[in-house]
Amino acid sequence: MRFQRLWGFDGGSISNRDRSFPAPNVSGDRTAAGQLVQRENPVNRWIQFLLFAVGVLLFGRLLSDIGLPQLREDALASGWMMIPIILLFGVVYFCDTQALRLILADEPVRPGFLALYATVVSGNALNFITPMLNVGGEPYKVATLAPVIGATRAAGAVVLHTMIRTLALLLIWVTAILLGLVFLPHTVPVIGLLVLGLGATGGLILLLLAAHRRGGAARLVGWVGRVPLLRRLAPALEARRPALEAMDAQITDFYHRQPARFRAALGWEFLARAVFMAEFCLIGLAVGVSVGYHEAFLVGGLEGLISNVFFFVPFELGTRESATVLVFQQLGFESDIGLFAALVGRVRDLAWIAVGLALIWVRARRPLTASRPIEESAR
Repeated sequence: MRFQRLWGFDGGSISNRDRSFPAPNVSGDRTAAGQLVQRENPVNRWIQFLLFAVGVLLFGRLLSDIGLPQLREDALASGWMMIPIILLFGVVYFCDTQALRLILADEPVRPGFLALYATVVSGNALNFITPMLNVGGEPYKVATLAPVIGATRAAGAVVLHTMIRTLALLLIWVTAILLGLVFLPHTVPVIGLLVLGLGATGGLILLLLAAHRRGGAARLVGWVGRVPLLRRLAPALEARRPALEAMDAQITDFYHRQPARFRAALGWEFLARAVFMAEFCLIGLAVGVSVGYHEAFLVGGLEGLISNVFFFVPFELGTRESATVLVFQQLGFESDIGLFAALVGRVRDLAWIAVGLALIWVRARRPLTASRPIEESAR
């Protein structure tokens, strides 16, 4: 039973569930013991197979662009330290999964921890290899959760998780900028860029908090209808207004009615990024260079900020390496440590991309079913 809870689906408590949330339409067949076995939607399985195939192609292209000899050389240069560097990202995914579990806590039936962990790893693998915008994994997460909690609730949960993760990332950037104001050289260009970044990031935080408080998906329909180049999309969006309004309600209710869980989910996402920063400390140990945690946090935060400014560059090739080298240089390190850190990060990315794609293949071939009893009121 414990194994089923981890890899299968947990039954949620209905008594303390907010009745304003509509219960998902869970359909299936009952066994002789009265248990509900959920039917697998073949469309979702084909979506998973398609995303797996696209992921493999993009993964191959990324390997080709970087070059296998270069990756092998970097992995060997880091020695045994490559193992904790790769495993550290598993802790990052653990924190991501905990945040998503908090978002799904009110659902009457939901994935167990390991099933949800596999979904997070696979979705982020697709995000890594999406050439631009890094959003390829979100449709996969929706397709995986939809048979369990319903398509609208799944889309709302994934959007909410992305919003909270983005908010945590913005807070990480603010923290890194504040560290930069203390530890980076106090030259006019450096201070000017940091202040500019602080203002832009602060504005985005306020905008995102407004979306959490008031929603915005449904209002997008009216806004699109007033933009000349986008008016053709308005009828299609109008047809989906009920789903968008339900998504808005799901997002705002989580913020207003579950403030403790909202803060906890945000805390897990912030912790995930804070744990990731220790990677630069491990990379420094691999080459015999002492990198303090505050320096690692500064490098990781500012590198992420710079790379996102150039989001349109496929696979962030060149931008990540340049940003890492630049920040390391500003901290007084040699440029080669920055380049080495960026390339080791590529090796770690590829290792987890391979794991994520393998999990997509396994999940597509062996879909999970809800085997725990579900109360009649939840159906």
